[in-house]
Amino acid sequence: MRFVSLVPLLCGLAVVAQGGLNKRFAGQWGLLGAVLMNMVVATVATFAVYAVARSVPGLWPEAASTQGRFSGFTFWHLLPGLCGVVIVVGMPWAIGRVGAVESVLLLMAAQLATSLVWDAMVENRPATLARVLGSVVAFSGAAIAVWKG
Repeated sequence: MRFVSLVPLLCGLAVVAQGGLNKRFAGQWGLLGAVLMNMVVATVATFAVYAVARSVPGLWPEAASTQGRFSGFTFWHLLPGLCGVVIVVGMPWAIGRVGAVESVLLLMAAQLATSLVWDAMVENRPATLARVLGSVVAFSGAAIAVWKG
């Protein structure tokens, strides 16, 4: 297995851990308080990673480049951050109401459908039969787990 393949696995673990822990912390501070703390930590950590990457050019070469630094800013550049807020607020809220398994399965189903469309329309990677069938099988598994819950 290539190292890069471990990154999505780590991200999957992080989605569940983040949602579950924020749900738990919401019991102490309220959901928005937990989310605010989450975002403050994420912002500080992002600045730290950025600073390290800029100061050690060989570590992350594209971060060290000063070419085009934040030029051409548009509204669209805000969307990834807004998506992050939706995930960070939505997952603990959903986990608290339907549980982690159902929340993550529904998240996964939405990710599969969106990924097929994104790959085809944005990345020019066609929705091959294997990709569609694999997604349908995974989506079906999620549907069965949610339906039989």
